Amino acid sequence: MKSSPHRPSIELLFKRGLGSAEIARRLQISSSTVRNVVAAIKKRGDVSEVKKSGRPRSVNTRNTRAIIKKRIIRNDGLSLNRMASQLGIARSTVQSIVKNDLKLKSYKLRRGQYLSDKSKAMRLEKCRKLLQHFQVRRVSDVIWTDEKIFTIEPLPNRQNQRQLLSKDDSMSPKRRLAHNRLFPKSVMVWAGITATGKTPLVFIERNVKINSEVYQKIVLMDNLLSWVTQHFAGGPYILQQDWAPSHGSRSTLAVLEAHFPGFLDKNLWPASSPDLNPMDFSVWGMLEGKIAGKVFATVDDLKAALEVAWASIDDGYLRRTVNSVKKRLRACVKARGSNFEILL
Repeated sequence: MKSSPHRPSIELLFKRGLGSAEIARRLQISSSTVRNVVAAIKKRGDVSEVKKSGRPRSVNTRNTRAIIKKRIIRNDGLSLNRMASQLGIARSTVQSIVKNDLKLKSYKLRRGQYLSDKSKAMRLEKCRKLLQHFQVRRVSDVIWTDEKIFTIEPLPNRQNQRQLLSKDDSMSPKRRLAHNRLFPKSVMVWAGITATGKTPLVFIERNVKINSEVYQKIVLMDNLLSWVTQHFAGGPYILQQDWAPSHGSRSTLAVLEAHFPGFLDKNLWPASSPDLNPMDFSVWGMLEGKIAGKVFATVDDLKAALEVAWASIDDGYLRRTVNSVKKRLRACVKARGSNFEILL
């Protein structure tokens, strides 16, 4: 029988009970090759050949490399273990082909928000407006605000969320996104920063719905107003917030106009843009990092840990983070409103 580099793979799959047609489909080789090997197995019990002198032939063949490359093109998130199992070859062989022959590297999935074409166009327009706005006003005068849910359970490990790409593709839109999930046993936290300071943390209990009334009273009037009065001492400031329903209702707009005369309205601040808000792209992640790996017995324990972590954030970090906003706005414009962090 003519030598075939797929003999070990065919034998392994045949002994697992797969038929010739299925083996041929999985290995993407001709049915006649499979039938010949299977016939030899049935006749002699294995497919061993007469020993020959010289170096044993490797399963790292042109055909095997082509099969692996084709499978990765179809699904660049395919597990090497699974691919090795399907092909009936060693994982180390698959890994060597992927790394040395195909020149691919394993990358963690980028994290980011989904953007429709309409969202991208809107972001492009408003980022241009914001850059013009910050030619007149100082980005250091903005109070960047946001809410986030924190849980008493440790964050999941994202190390296994990977995909195989070439070095060039690692900086392209082929780099896929892993999306966030929400977990139970949690507390909602509101906070804000400027280049020169940070607001108190405001905890909103899980059973409290953040409607316009709650947002106006607990966040704006009971906490933020007194803080900006003291921090800015009558000087100018600009309030940034996303435009969730409770933030953009008529009654909330009336409160903003009466007590916070400088704010980025809907004509300036783009929706679906956590990558432009320092709270989202940096501060929350830093806060998570400071309590990472800890399991808290109660929500009160979580709150206490967050307070300690919040107090440890220094003004130098705040200044650097806020100063990066204009660079991000320019990158967003360059990306035509799309995800832009690969450009930074």
